[in-house]
Order: sequence, then structure tokens, then C-alpha cells
Amino acid sequence: MNERCTCGALTVEGARFCHKCGRPLYDEPTIEPEAALEVPSEGVVPAAAPPAAPEINFRNSVAVRVGFLMAGLGIFATNLLGLLGSPMLQGISVLTLAAGSGYFAVWLYNRRTGQRLSVTGGARLGWITGVFSFLIVMVIVTMTVAMVGPEAYSQMLRDNIVKAAASQPNLKVPPAEQLMGAMIFLILLTAFAIFTVAASIGGAFGAKILHKSN
Repeated sequence: MNERCTCGALTVEGARFCHKCGRPLYDEPTIEPEAALEVPSEGVVPAAAPPAAPEINFRNSVAVRVGFLMAGLGIFATNLLGLLGSPMLQGISVLTLAAGSGYFAVWLYNRRTGQRLSVTGGARLGWITGVFSFLIVMVIVTMTVAMVGPEAYSQMLRDNIVKAAASQPNLKVPPAEQLMGAMIFLILLTAFAIFTVAASIGGAFGAKILHKSN
């Protein structure tokens, strides 16, 4: 038996609306939105952060090997250019090669590790290279003194000083035995300052240039 709408009209079986007044004959079921699926946090491994780049110091094995290699090559090239007769050219060659060893140490470290060094990191790597250069020079000086003999080496130093001071006849040069310790100390101190400072500058410059090129 058909039911009646509120307006009094008989409803048609299966109709959703009254054919007379258009009123809905029954309420449609509401569809509730599905709740978002919650992913359980247990057992989920977060993505690992990329490893931090190693610092440039003597605990960095790659930096130590690169610094030692470039220091050795720089000292070898310095000894070759030391055959130049002009002291000015020899001094320029030492400074240039010391700075170059720091520059190429940064370049080689970048090639081996793929790490782009900052200016500070480049200066540190250059300083490490300069320290190794100084140690190599110290070993060379020690071996030279041992081979030539302390007396002969001190006399050689005195002869060089006398030759350099030939333009100043009033300058009194002390005996060779008094010059030995002071001259060796001065040579090592100068070498340490030249190699570490020049190589640090070269390393910082290399890091800046290579960072721009990449």
C-alpha cells in the first residue's frame, strides 16, 4: 500500500520525491569522510642525516697525506730552483713554491674527497703543508750539518755572511763557532715563518678560486 506525502498525495512506489509538491519522501544516508590512515610510528626509521665533512687538522688522514705529498714536491722544486744564482730569484722561488704547494694541496684534497673547502679550511690545509715543508727543511739542514761537519758548515755560513757584507767594510763578523747556533736557529725560524704563512695564503686562495670554479 502506498503511503501518502504530507501534502496528502499518494506516493508512487520507488519514487524519491512527491510528484505533487516535490518534497523528499525519505532522507538520504550521509556518507562520513573516512578518517585519515594513521601510520604507526613504531618501527619507522627516520632518514639518516648526511655525514658531516671531516675537519682539516692533523687527525684528518687525507689532509695529512696530501699536505706531506705537496710539501715534498714543493721542497724538491725549491731545491731545483735553488740553483739560480741570484739570491732575489731564489727568495721569490721559495715564496712562490710555498704558496703553490698550499694551493695545489687544496686542489688535490678536493679531487680525492670531493669536499669543497672554505677559505678557512684551505688556509688550515695550507698551514699543514707548510709545517711539513718546514720539517723537511729541518731534516735537510740536519743531514747537511752531519755530512759536512759542524765546523765546516759554520765556516761556510760565515763565508756567506762575509760575502754578503762585503759592501760594508766596517761590519765585524763574529767567529764561525759563534755563528753556528744562531744561524741555524735563524734559518729554521725563517723557514717556518715563510713556509707556513705562504702555504696558508696559497691554500686560502686556492679554496676561494676552486669554490668559484665549481
